[in-house]
Amino acid sequence: MKIEVIETKVHNFIKQHDLIRDGDNIIVATSGGADSMMLLHFLKHSNYKIDITCAHVNHMIREEAINDMEYVRNICNNWDITCKVYTCNIKQLAAQRKISTEECGRLERYNFFISLLNGHGKIATAHNANDQAETMLMRFFRGTDVRGLCGIAIKRDTIIRPILCLKRQEIEFYCQKYKINFKTDHTNFLPIYTRNRIRLDLMPYITNHINKNIVYTLVEHSQLYKEEEEFLESYMQDSFIKYVTHINNTYEIQLLGFEDEKIYIQKKLILQILVNLSVCNITSKHLDAAVSLITNQSGRRINLPNNIVIYRTQHSLRILVENLIKPLLSQNLQIGSNKYGNYTIILTIGDKTIKEYAQNMYTKYIDYDKIKDGLKIRTRETGDKICLDGGKKKIKKLFSDEKIPLHLRDTIPLIVDGSNVVYVVGSRLSVDYYIDNNTKNVLEIRILQNE
Repeated sequence: MKIEVIETKVHNFIKQHDLIRDGDNIIVATSGGADSMMLLHFLKHSNYKIDITCAHVNHMIREEAINDMEYVRNICNNWDITCKVYTCNIKQLAAQRKISTEECGRLERYNFFISLLNGHGKIATAHNANDQAETMLMRFFRGTDVRGLCGIAIKRDTIIRPILCLKRQEIEFYCQKYKINFKTDHTNFLPIYTRNRIRLDLMPYITNHINKNIVYTLVEHSQLYKEEEEFLESYMQDSFIKYVTHINNTYEIQLLGFEDEKIYIQKKLILQILVNLSVCNITSKHLDAAVSLITNQSGRRINLPNNIVIYRTQHSLRILVENLIKPLLSQNLQIGSNKYGNYTIILTIGDKTIKEYAQNMYTKYIDYDKIKDGLKIRTRETGDKICLDGGKKKIKKLFSDEKIPLHLRDTIPLIVDGSNVVYVVGSRLSVDYYIDNNTKNVLEIRILQNE
C-alpha cells in the first residue's frame, strides 16, 4: 500500500464526479474519528483553492464526547482551520420526538451543517467504501428497491463525499503515514445497532469465507444500480407524460397502453403519484391491490392511507384525496368569462355561422333564444333530467351509463336553464336547445379546466 496511490485515487474520484472546484466553501463534518480526520487533513493539505470550516457535533451520549470535542478544536487550532461546535442532548431530543437516537443524531448533525452554509457552499462528509457496503447490505435485509441499493450518494444537493472510494484500511494507513491521531468511538464495537452487527459479524464472515473483495464488489454494484435507476427515472418521466393527467389533487392514468406495460413499471408509476400526494406507509400489498384494478371491472376502488382512493373507471385509474372533493353551489352565468371552482366557462353570442366551428365534449353550441330563465351552473340535484334523442333521462342514470365513479358524480357541473338541464359538462347536450332552421342567435359554451 502506497500513500501516493491513495491520494491519487481520491483526487481522481473528486475530479471524476466534479465534487470540488476552486473557490468552494466547504463545511467538513468532523467527528474526530479516522475517516473525518483523514478527510480534514487531505482537504487542508491539498492544492485545492478552497475555504474550509470544520464542523463538530457533541451528542452528549458518551462520557468521552467532550474529550473528542476538545481534540477536534485543538487540531483545528494547530492546522489553522476555523472550527464550529454544536452541543445537543440527543437522547433527550430523541425521546421528545419519539424517534431513535440514530435518526435524531443524523437530523441534528445535518441541520447544524446546513446552518453553517449561509446559503452557499458544500458539506463534505467522510463516508467511505465500507460504509457504502454496510449501507447496501442493511437496506437489502430491511427490504428496498433499486434506488435503495444505490447506497450512499456520491453527491446530493450540497453534500459531497470525497473519500467514498477508500476502504477503512486505506484511511487508517493514511492516518498512520501522516501521524494523524484520531479518536475511537467504543460504541462502534458494540453490537447494539444493525450497522454494527453487519460491520462486526457479517462483513468479516463474508470476507473470510465468501468474497474477500466484498466491499469493492458492493461499491461497484452500487454504481450499476445507480445507472439502472437513472435509466428507470428517465423512462418513468416519459411514461408519466404519456399516461398521466393531473388536475389539483386528482391524477388519472389512461389505461390504453399502460395496461400493456410491465407490472414493475405500473407499480413505479402508481408509487410516484402516491409520493406526489405525500402518502406515507405504502406497502407492496397496496401496490399489488392498485395494479389489480387495471384488469378489474369499472367502478371498483381501493382505499389507501391518508384518505387516498384509487378508482377504476371505464378507461382509466383515478387516484385522489377523497376528502378534498366537495360539491359546488349554484352560480349565475353571464356572457363572457365565468369562474366556477376549477372551471372557466366562456359564453359567446354569435350568428348561425359559428355552428360550423369544431364542437367537442367541452365546447357546445345552443340556440340562445330558447333560453327562458337564464343560465346557471351547479352540481346535480335530486330528480335532475336531461332531454336526449331517445327521450328524457335522469342524470343519475346518465352517470351510471357513462361509468362515472360515485365519488365524482356530485362534482360534475351542470349548466341549467331554470330546472331544465341544458348541458352536462364534458358529456351530453339537451336536444331542447339544439340549433335548428329557426335559430337566429347561437350561444357558444366553452369549458376550460384550470390547474
